[in-house]
Amino acid sequence: MKNAGNKPLLAEFKAASYDEWKDAAVSLLKGAPFEKKLYTLTPEGITLQPIYRREDLATASAAATMPGFDGYTRGARADGYRSIPWEIAQELPYGDPAEFNRIALGDLHRGQDALNITLDIATLKGLDPDAARDGEVAACGLSLATLWDFNTAFANIYPNAISIYFQSGCAGAPIYALFRAWLASQDEANLAEIKGGLGVDPMSVLASAGALPTSPDQLYDEMFCIAELNAVEMPKFTSMGVSGLPYHCAGASATQELAAMLATGLEYLRALTSRGLDINAAASQIRFSAAIGGSFFMELAKLRAARQLWARIVKELGGDSQAQLMRLHARTGFNNKTRHDPYANMLRSATEALCGVTAGVDSLCVGSFDEIIREPDEFSRRVARNTQVILQEECELTAVVDPAGGSWYIESLTEEVARKAWGLFQEIESAGGMLEALHRKVIQDMVADTARKKSKLVGQRRLSLVGANQYPNLGEKPLESRIPDYAAIRQKRASQVERRRMQNDEKTDELIMALLVEIQESPKQEKITKMIEAVTTGATLGEISRALRANAGPAICIEALPNHRLAEDYEELRSASAAYAATNGHGPKIFLTNLGALRRHKIRADFTRNFFETGGFEMVSSAGFSAPDVAVGALKESGAKITVICGIDDDYVEQAPALIRAIKTELPDTIVILAGDPCAHEATYREAGLDDFIFIKTDNYAANRKYLELLEVL
Repeated sequence: MKNAGNKPLLAEFKAASYDEWKDAAVSLLKGAPFEKKLYTLTPEGITLQPIYRREDLATASAAATMPGFDGYTRGARADGYRSIPWEIAQELPYGDPAEFNRIALGDLHRGQDALNITLDIATLKGLDPDAARDGEVAACGLSLATLWDFNTAFANIYPNAISIYFQSGCAGAPIYALFRAWLASQDEANLAEIKGGLGVDPMSVLASAGALPTSPDQLYDEMFCIAELNAVEMPKFTSMGVSGLPYHCAGASATQELAAMLATGLEYLRALTSRGLDINAAASQIRFSAAIGGSFFMELAKLRAARQLWARIVKELGGDSQAQLMRLHARTGFNNKTRHDPYANMLRSATEALCGVTAGVDSLCVGSFDEIIREPDEFSRRVARNTQVILQEECELTAVVDPAGGSWYIESLTEEVARKAWGLFQEIESAGGMLEALHRKVIQDMVADTARKKSKLVGQRRLSLVGANQYPNLGEKPLESRIPDYAAIRQKRASQVERRRMQNDEKTDELIMALLVEIQESPKQEKITKMIEAVTTGATLGEISRALRANAGPAICIEALPNHRLAEDYEELRSASAAYAATNGHGPKIFLTNLGALRRHKIRADFTRNFFETGGFEMVSSAGFSAPDVAVGALKESGAKITVICGIDDDYVEQAPALIRAIKTELPDTIVILAGDPCAHEATYREAGLDDFIFIKTDNYAANRKYLELLEVL
């Protein structure tokens, strides 16, 4: 509909000023403090405003830039995803090489376009299956020990057709040797066009495990040898990874995770350049991997700020504009995922995936909704994979360049996140860099403080986890566990490796031994070539690792970062209540003593039900009572040792004292709780025998734990 004279449709309406809006908001608050009610302080120490304006862009430097330029805040490419979508790089945590191959081929034909390979504990430790313990082989990833394993796992996969990413931790050198030996056997492999990354990341191993298998200098020497070779022969295949996952899993804020990633990246740049690698070549060999948490806009700002700050670091070291470009992978986080109501994890991961795509990541992994409970199956993998496919094919997010760009809120928040993260990064640098900061517990103490604050917010239900501390479903059927038989898998894998050894003749064994000696004695620049030759001849990953590190310095140990999900404390309560129910035939009971008609008690009864079901309590409801003796009779019949009185304040004043006295007279050991803040009447109710009261500000977790302990459930 056209308006007269083609004037803008809303031109006849007067634009409201900020002061006018604030006056209207203050009026609606009816005396409540404006700043307290409408400003939000985040775990990052950033205060979110209730409304953002054009004026806020004045301090956001990236708002005036274009995608693909000037620090890359707004994306790595000028055309966004229009010509090249982000890579769908799902993790496939399957240990047996043949099983991995079957699943990988199936998923690559169903939308996945990059392999994102997690390795099992034994492989990451540089151990062959027969030298590892039960629970280490095939745990959390692929078991690789021989070239035969590699050929099995990657059968019918064409290396130039997809990107191949490894999460190799400290096992990068032997994995690289296996990979290069496999590539040499592929007739169509063009090394210059191989895409992906090795993911060598000793700092993340040290942070999460608390130890390295050898000295940092040894690991940096290995990184240098790989990076130097890659820069010449496989320039599209990065050597190092920088993961923010250990810090995310420990409860770090977005800015703390980002600061740790930046400090780690700088640690690796220094290690490589001090050994002779050019800054441009060194920077091009690093790929970052960030976790995406549940705070959509904060995580979006974190990913955008990451590119900006990394470009700043590389520029300061003399790197050119191409070297300043951050290669950024992201995966949905673990910290906010729940064992209870696990299908809600699908929704969490979907919003996190949208966050990553909106931020412009190069590749993305969406975790399966059941990954914290069991090994994912075809259904959970399909849902996770199709989340990305839908974002690409149905939501048309590939058609818009930097959809977040220009938002007053997002641009301002990105600038604030960048400023906070840079300050934390400087603190780490002041402590001597990432390695020294981990040694001195600077990182651990920083993250622990934030984790405690987050845990408190969860316990107070100021940070919601649906299915855990809000809206629990006590009637849900738990997912089938489906944990692999790791002892049987280890035995199978050990037998496979032993059979491969037995196939070597005496001459081959002598050649392998000679090559292993050469790996120990050869100059650094020749070690990779010797390792590839040894693997091709028949040496195992464990043999290569021992030879490579025979003369290395001692391993180091620090205090590891914890791995703790926000819902775990509540899951402990629910597990205890479930065990109690299995023994007693019913859960720990709480009786709702409701007063008056439904409309008079429903709101507080619903609040109370939700409040205590988070701890696994079985709530016994009732119709409204008007006489104390009837209420006491119903409570006695229920067998509950705890009751909560639910009603409106006026009914409490009239009925609560007499009701409480009646309960305490007939059932003196019963705990009586009031739903609501008694305010000025607390002394009266306490005198009548009231034990406790709950309301919106009560610490939910502490209250549930208190009464489960009182009932000896915990």
